[in-house]
This record gives sequence, C-alpha cells and structure tokens, in this order.
Amino acid sequence: MAPDPQRRRFVLPAATLLVGLGMTAPTALTGALTGTAHAAPARPQTVPQEPKPSEAELKKRLRELNDEAERLTEQFNKARVDLGRAREAEKQARLNAERLERQAAPAREELGRLAAANYINGSPDTLFAMTGGTEGLSTSAYLVQNQASVIQGLQARISEADKARTDAQNRARQVQQAYDRAKQARDAAKTKVDEVVRQLDKLSITRITDPKTGLKATVKGTDLPAKMARKALTKIGSPYVWAAAGPTTFDCSGLVVWAYAQVGKKGLPHYTGDLYQLGHKVDRGELRSGDLVYFGSNLHHMGIYLSDGKYLHAPQTGDVVKISKLSDRSDYAGANRIP
Repeated sequence: MAPDPQRRRFVLPAATLLVGLGMTAPTALTGALTGTAHAAPARPQTVPQEPKPSEAELKKRLRELNDEAERLTEQFNKARVDLGRAREAEKQARLNAERLERQAAPAREELGRLAAANYINGSPDTLFAMTGGTEGLSTSAYLVQNQASVIQGLQARISEADKARTDAQNRARQVQQAYDRAKQARDAAKTKVDEVVRQLDKLSITRITDPKTGLKATVKGTDLPAKMARKALTKIGSPYVWAAAGPTTFDCSGLVVWAYAQVGKKGLPHYTGDLYQLGHKVDRGELRSGDLVYFGSNLHHMGIYLSDGKYLHAPQTGDVVKISKLSDRSDYAGANRIP
C-alpha cells in the first residue's frame, strides 16, 4: 500500500526509545536530554603530613612524661595507702557496732523477761518511774528499771557505733573514688610513656645474625639497657672463661658487667645473685632489649635479652658468647631491668 502523503511521520528520540524498551540511556545522552552534564570527579586533596619528631625531641618528651608519670604514681601510691586505711577503719567500725549489738541482746532478753514477770504480778504501772527515782517501786519493778537503764546506755553506744560505721563507709567510698581517679591518671600517663618509647625504638634498631648459631636478633631502643646490649653484641664469638669480665673473655655475669661499664655504669657486682637485686623486676611478657634474664633456682646463669625470645650469653667452658633461644631452657627464673 502506498504511503499516505498526508500522514506525518514522528521520530522518537533515541533515549526515549531506549527507556520505552526498558533500557537505560547512556549517561552522556541522559545529561544532554536533561540539560546537565556530569563534571569530572575532583582530585582528592593531599594533606601534608607533619614531620616526625627527632630522637632528641622524643627523648625530651619522654623525660617530661616520665616526670609526670612518677608524680602521678606517687599520688596513686598515696591513694592506695589511704584506701587500705579507710577499709580497715570501716572494718573496725563494723566490728565495734556488731560487738555492742551482741552485748545488748542478753540485756534486752532479761528486760523482757522481768517486764513480763512484773506484769503478771500486777504492777504494770510501776515498771518505770517517771521521775527516774526508785522509791516506791517493788523489787521486780526496781530490777526492770535498772535493766532498762543498762539497755539505754548500751543503745546510746550502739547509735554512736552505727553512726561511726556509716561515716566510715562513706569515707571508704570517697577514698575508693579518689583511688580510681589516681589509677586512671597513672595508667594514662604510662600509656603515653609507652607510646614515646615505641617511637624511640623505631628510630634505633640494630639487627644482627650470630655466625655460630645462625640466629637473628634485633635490639630496639635508645635507653641505657639497649645501649648496653649493643655493646655486648660486639663480643659475639668471644671465648667463655670462668670469672672473666672482658675485654676478650667472659663468663655470664662478666659479660653484663663489662657491657654496662662501656655505657658509663661501672662497678656492677660480678655475681648473678647481686645483679638480680638491682633495678626492678620484669615479667617475662614485658621483656625489652637489654633486660637481664636469669636461670636456675640458685640463679647460676644469666644473659642479656635481645628480642623475639632470644638472648645473648656466655654459656660455659668450651663455648663462646652467642645468641640462644629462651625456649631452649626450662629453668628460666626471672628478669630485671637496670636503668
């Protein structure tokens, strides 16, 4: 059939056709149809990083934090002592009130018995003289009056004891709150100190491999024990000689004495038992480079902790200064840190 010249032809835009067929028009085309165009995504702005603090700055910060931590630790120690005293005072006040209550119990029972007997005997109105005197009272009424006076005295003391107990409880609660605040402040200060120590550790790391054992170890930190450990590492391979303290031969404690002398701490005792009494004790899970580790129930051997469960030591006759694993020994006895 021939087309009707009178019929107009309508052409739908491509986007409309696509949408009509259940399809999505291309983004550019959609933007053109709506009169808007998507701008190119903005580049993220680069935030300049602050320069990392130097070793000198970190050490200065560490000194300041340690001073603050020491002050807060003393406040915590005082709060701990105060809390112990407050708890003891609360305990004594409670025991005193309970003791008085026990003393009053038999007297109250006796008063009840006498009052009942007096009532049965027909003298209920003369149990207690209004004037406080005892004239005109029967024998039983006199006994009742006397017993009542005893109880009144005890009751007054019980009331005082109860008040003292309440005061002690309130005081203990206040001191407990002060203790909690002091502990929180001390722990926060310690966290800051630990963070600066970690930053210092990252600035000063020494890695070494023992040519004899093949073990690798790392020394971290810039404090005196870490510096001592680095000095001791220079003696790997030196022969063990009993009672020797360097500079070419060593026994276990002699290596420690020599290494500490190299970093300015001279005159340490050349004996494991005495060395163990210095500084402060360190839990095994808190060991750091330069801590001293001890073995045997009589502390007959010792070494210098490095990191990752490894330590440096002068083992025995016929051996040399070397790196070993703590896990290889079953007689670990403890550790200390000598700053």
